[in-house]
Amino acid sequence: MSVLNEVLAANEAYAADFGAKGELALPPARGFAILTCMDARLDPAKYAGLSEGDAHVIRNAGGRASDDAIRSLVISYKLLGTKEWFVIHHSNCGMEFFTEEVIRGLLANSLETA
Repeated sequence: MSVLNEVLAANEAYAADFGAKGELALPPARGFAILTCMDARLDPAKYAGLSEGDAHVIRNAGGRASDDAIRSLVISYKLLGTKEWFVIHHSNCGMEFFTEEVIRGLLANSLETA
């Protein structure tokens, strides 16, 4: 089974069991947002004790307050009522091993060859 098929099957099972969660309010019930790393080893729901509807979780490489992350946090705060933000970093983050300049170079090179 391909990864796509696995994800689609998992989503179908998740949606079938979603039940009353579909009626949760749009604003996060616990009134906070988390900005954290996209590292696949981390599960914000587990390490922060979250259930669906509890908090907004914004993830990106290194848990950085990039323009897009800030945009999401502003929407969370100004439009959806969050009162607190947490920026959560972790040890052994892959972003410790390269700089923004390296990332920009990789992106520029891939655009040139596309």
